[in-house]
Amino acid sequence: MSEQTKTLTPEQAVQAACILFEINTREQDLMEMADRAGIPHDGETSRKALVREWYGFVHAAVVYGLMAQASNQVMAEYLRSTRTLLSQVAKYTPEQIEAFIDDTFSGYIRLMAQNQQKQCPALFYQRLVGTDALDALPKERVAFLSGMMAITMCAILDKFAQYAFAVE
Repeated sequence: MSEQTKTLTPEQAVQAACILFEINTREQDLMEMADRAGIPHDGETSRKALVREWYGFVHAAVVYGLMAQASNQVMAEYLRSTRTLLSQVAKYTPEQIEAFIDDTFSGYIRLMAQNQQKQCPALFYQRLVGTDALDALPKERVAFLSGMMAITMCAILDKFAQYAFAVE
């Protein structure tokens, strides 16, 4: 570790993790990505489903990055902050937050914890367009989404790698 590496306190690390989540879940960027990836989002229901799935993936990527770089204390504090983050950023109700954690987030973090990140795009498509539709999608659309997910995950991991994490 170089002398220029900034050390984040646990509080700063949680704040940085929340900022990374927010940066990587901008709705306009997500809608543009969905257009290119062939994911429907014209109706309110399909748009909300798309946002929920992307939030699940990004939240899992942030947690995965913290697992790799930070102390358990930081990861636990970020997970505790999830409810606040989702109520503020996504305007989720407590019931929606519980469903998000139990269903949406858990599917992505399970894949990441098992080093099966390459399965995330398939899970994403499967949940949004169904298994049958996934087989019918043009390969370039699937490749685009896979690339966007890989870039997002790498950006999050790279950002965390730039810091040291203090333990209180």
